[in-house]
Amino acid sequence: MLRELVEKIEKDVTTYNSDYQSDNELRAKITHWLLNNDFNYSLSDDLIRIMQQAKDEFLVTNNLDFQQILLESAPFYNEQHGFPFIDLFAGIGGFNLALSANGGSAKFACEWDKSAKVTYFNNYGKWPFGDINQFTNTNVEDIVINQSIPDHSILAAGFPCQPFSHAGVSARTALGLAHGFECETQGTLFHSIARIAFVKQPQIVFMENVKNIVSHNQGETFSIIRSTMENLGKEAENKHSYKFFYKLVNSETVVPQRRVRCYMVCVREDIYNEFGGFEFPEFEGEPLPLFQALENLTVAEIEEYTISDRLWQGHIHRTQRNLDRGTGFTAFAANLNKPSNTIVARYGKDGKECLIPQNERNPRKLTIQECSNLFGYPAGFWTPPSKTPAYKQFGNSVVVPVVQSIAEAIVTQYPITALFEQGML
Repeated sequence: MLRELVEKIEKDVTTYNSDYQSDNELRAKITHWLLNNDFNYSLSDDLIRIMQQAKDEFLVTNNLDFQQILLESAPFYNEQHGFPFIDLFAGIGGFNLALSANGGSAKFACEWDKSAKVTYFNNYGKWPFGDINQFTNTNVEDIVINQSIPDHSILAAGFPCQPFSHAGVSARTALGLAHGFECETQGTLFHSIARIAFVKQPQIVFMENVKNIVSHNQGETFSIIRSTMENLGKEAENKHSYKFFYKLVNSETVVPQRRVRCYMVCVREDIYNEFGGFEFPEFEGEPLPLFQALENLTVAEIEEYTISDRLWQGHIHRTQRNLDRGTGFTAFAANLNKPSNTIVARYGKDGKECLIPQNERNPRKLTIQECSNLFGYPAGFWTPPSKTPAYKQFGNSVVVPVVQSIAEAIVTQYPITALFEQGML
């Protein structure tokens, strides 16, 4: 019923003012307000009034309670009383699950991919905003960012890796212009993280990226990210910089997937000075076997996920050719007693990263549920009915138990919840 409520509010808003028909962020504004109406997301008083009237009318007409709607329509919606966090480049909400499990409450979400937005809404009740640059581009003043983004204790972001260019820095130097993070990160998605962190000053900035970000562009990209956070507030009044900590983590001891990612935890200077540096949890133990993630399939499911003769023979021939020349991908049936290879966004194309062996049959792809298992998503998590977007969403996801363990370490080492309850973000 949550979707019906949102559609009712959309209809009343656009009837009241047809200009909203072209507002691509209207659904995001409505759902964020519904779940966090103590912050107005720069909404006008008239818009809030129309939305409230539509909500009240819908609930009365259908004899419904809003909290009951949330329980039934958004199985992983987290209550509003926890410490606040924002979820940038949110994907399907791995950070949301991890931080909510550790006492957090999502106040803002942003995600570009349209299909991932649907998954996020069906699980958490929020329709994410789209392009983060609408909040952080050079035409947006700090005061507007402050009004548009709610206060938060933790900024979470699994941002895409982009190259950082020094083009223009020498020219700016010659002109005597500043070239801090505003220049060095301009045009990258990390710039939005830095800009929001500068304005909102959360206690923790918690980021994830591919392992190669550490060596990307001969280490220049990672150096800029680190130095940006470490110098964020140095030349600004009443602004803090951050202490930067990172670790490459392999997920194979917590889920049956070999997936190495770079996790970064940036601690605001005043928090660091009082409580010390961040220590990442250890991920020790034996690698988990792939068979633990596999489901018992029906005959129809086996047929559905088994790859064709043509595709399997193509894998075999390309694998041998690439082995002979010493370069290129290889595709073998997986060893069920070892973790799977890293599942990537293109997995649905040919499944070469993880093919499940079958007796007297060609191997098969992982099912969507098996992918969910490999990333540690909970039972009942809604996924798209179509395979292609589902594979893509998991391939771009964080591993939930890894992020949850790091989040637990954050709230254990720093009094995030206590400071929030004291009114100190």
